[in-house]
Amino acid sequence: MRALAARILVLTLIAGPAHASSGWTFCVAEAGGKDIWITGVFPAIRDRERLEADLKAYLKGRGVPGAVAQCPAPKDDKTEMVNAQFTAAEFHHKLGDTLHEVFTPEFDPKR
Repeated sequence: MRALAARILVLTLIAGPAHASSGWTFCVAEAGGKDIWITGVFPAIRDRERLEADLKAYLKGRGVPGAVAQCPAPKDDKTEMVNAQFTAAEFHHKLGDTLHEVFTPEFDPKR
C-alpha cells in the first residue's frame, strides 16, 4: 500500500492541470503487482484522460487486465519531461519493480 501511495505521489508531483493538450508527456501503468509499463516521451496530441484510457486498453489487449495508467501533464520542454520519465523509471527500479517499455504507434516518441 505504501508503494502505491509513493507511486501516486511521484506522478502527482510531476503532474499539473488535467486539461493540458500540447507539449510532451509519457505514461506509466501498473496492474497491482511488481510489473510496471512505461512509455517513452511523446508529443501529447490527446488529453491525459484519453492517453490513460488508451494505455489501459493497449495493455488489456495484451492480457494485462485492470491496469491503472497515469500520464503527467504535458510540458513544453521535452528535456524536462525526459528527466521526469527517467525519475519515474528509476523510482520503480529502486522499488524492485520490473519495467516494461511500451512500443506502439499510439505512444510513438517520433511523432
